[in-house]
Amino acid sequence: MIFEAPMLLRCDGKPFATIARYGYETPWATAQLRADDPAELDRANRAAALDRWSCEQAEKLTDDDYDAQDERERVRLGLSDADVRHYESAAWTIVTADGTERQAYSLDFADGHIQWRW
Repeated sequence: MIFEAPMLLRCDGKPFATIARYGYETPWATAQLRADDPAELDRANRAAALDRWSCEQAEKLTDDDYDAQDERERVRLGLSDADVRHYESAAWTIVTADGTERQAYSLDFADGHIQWRW
């Protein structure tokens, strides 16, 4: 299903992007984004990539190896500790076409798209 009316993605109460297309297949919602600030969207994409890397590697590596490789991955992605903390702790909400603001859970950004759970 494609939701024709645009929705607004907010980060900590501030506009972040417009959701241009919307699809839903239980349990995931997906959308294409038009960023208010492309640099912020790029940072979110990189932070999400680090989060995916972390989930994949956590079971495979010893704690010491994980810590060292995590630091290298952060540097490779050009992320500061503050960038990562912000992505992990931000309150993400979506304002639907009728003006209702709903929390979005398990956000994942990739290449101008987003996936989340309502």
